[in-house]
Amino acid sequence: MLPAALTHSAEYLLKTGPSIIIGVVLAELLVSLGWFYKFDFLVRPITNYAHLRKECGVGFLTAFASTSSANASLKSMYDGGIIKEDELIIASVLNSFPAIVMHWRTLLPILVPLLGTTGIIYVGLITLVGLVKTLIVLIVGHFLLEEKEVRFEDFEKKEPPALKIAFKESLGPSKKTIIRIFKVMIPVTVLVFILTDLGVFDTLGSYLEPISAYLPVPVEGLPVIAALFASHLAAYTLASNLMEQGILSGIEVIIVLLVGNIVTSLGTLRIYIPHYVGIFGPKIGMKTILISQTLRIFVMVGITGVILMVF
Repeated sequence: MLPAALTHSAEYLLKTGPSIIIGVVLAELLVSLGWFYKFDFLVRPITNYAHLRKECGVGFLTAFASTSSANASLKSMYDGGIIKEDELIIASVLNSFPAIVMHWRTLLPILVPLLGTTGIIYVGLITLVGLVKTLIVLIVGHFLLEEKEVRFEDFEKKEPPALKIAFKESLGPSKKTIIRIFKVMIPVTVLVFILTDLGVFDTLGSYLEPISAYLPVPVEGLPVIAALFASHLAAYTLASNLMEQGILSGIEVIIVLLVGNIVTSLGTLRIYIPHYVGIFGPKIGMKTILISQTLRIFVMVGITGVILMVF
């Protein structure tokens, strides 16, 4: 049984591994080339509609490279009396959307080889959640803040480096990302194939069946939700293996991952609290987290509900 599981794991990793490596390098290359500056056309309409200052719009663009830098800039403006607390919070929540887009560079190289079209659809839905959340914040800013016309004639774009230089710059981050991915992916893949051969998932499904009555997911998807608490990469790898074995369908994987994101939302606070509280302080930091996460959960529940009604 063990030799068969190891053989299947090796075949699976050889099939998905090269695509992941190429995807990671390509994503980092695009970042090195400064592709995020292509989104500058969004800055003026977003800033003007939300009645934010030009500096907040530039911060939104900066967030495509670094959310921490963008939010630190907002805090400096707040400390200097340039913007008020409500402007800071609205601009900060808006900065979370570029972070989602930039997360593509780690999500797509993993999810496309692992889940194929299902992975692309899932990334699209996660992005849709961020987009709807951003639109809600824009509307709030439009009615809450005073109107101000923002001009960007003097906005300076950074010149991208030559392709050869950008490629060299991308190799360092790519290597670190690839090592981090495979350190989790290899043992999880081997473990999943062993457990599948042993019939553990069938047994686990029978024990967890009462719990599934409270969640709109198949019993077989509960281990994926459990894995999300520990590692998203482990959950994606597990979902891929379950789909490969025919235990879960593509739409079931999408629903399981969306529901899992909702269920594990509190667990993500360990990531957001140090970031927001460290930059904005306890009061504004916790208020920003509460608003941002509540909006995200609200939108994700709505989109998940629509998918469940359709399918």
